[in-house]
Amino acid sequence: MGLFPMGFIDENQKERFKFIDFWAKYVLTHSDKEWSRQQNVIINSCLRGAKMKKKQYLKMKAGSSKQ
Repeated sequence: MGLFPMGFIDENQKERFKFIDFWAKYVLTHSDKEWSRQQNVIINSCLRGAKMKKKQYLKMKAGSSKQ
């Protein structure tokens, strides 16, 4: 038996694609200032959850772009 119930992965994938579609449409129909402010809230929330400082995040991001 797998880790997830049957169909969970497919449903999860569908939800993720729906959100990507939603966000792409949102970005195209709202100002850069508006959607980037909201993106900033999400990123800051993730950083707080990970207890990561801005400097640590930027260092990690720079390292991942070298791959």
